[in-house]
Amino acid sequence: MKIDVYRLIETDRSIIGRVAVDGQQLCFDLEPSRLHPVHAGHPCIPAGIVYKVKLTLSPHFGYVTPELQDVPGRTHIRFHKGNKPEDSLGCTLVAMSHGPAPDWVSDSKDAFEALMKLCEAAEARGDEITAEYHELPQQGAQS
Repeated sequence: MKIDVYRLIETDRSIIGRVAVDGQQLCFDLEPSRLHPVHAGHPCIPAGIVYKVKLTLSPHFGYVTPELQDVPGRTHIRFHKGNKPEDSLGCTLVAMSHGPAPDWVSDSKDAFEALMKLCEAAEARGDEITAEYHELPQQGAQS
C-alpha cells in the first residue's frame, strides 16, 4: 500500500496537502512549515524519499499510529490526529477538510480512522506500507 502526500499550500506556519492511498484521494493533511515551524527544530520532513511505514504504539498518544521509518535526522514521525500546527512535532496530521482559516484542518478523527483501517488491512494481508511526500507544484511550470 502506498500513501502519497501532495503538498499544496504553504504558509509561514504550515503546509496543507492532500493524502492519496494507492492513487485514490483519502483526506487532507497539515504538516509543520519548513522554514518557520511552530515548534523550533521540527519542520516538515524531506520530500522525494519513499519511507517505510509501520503501525506502532505511540508512547506520546497511547494509541497505534502509522510511523514513518528512517526519516533522516528524525524519530517518531507519525500520521496522527490534530487540527493546527501546534499539534505536530514534525508529524503529519490527517483530516477530512481544511480551512476556512489558514493553518487549520478539521474532522481529523474520521480521517485518522479511515487511514488506520486501510493500514490495518494492508498489514493483515502482509503488504508493505510506504509513504512518499511530494513538493508543492512549481508556479508557472510547463507540462
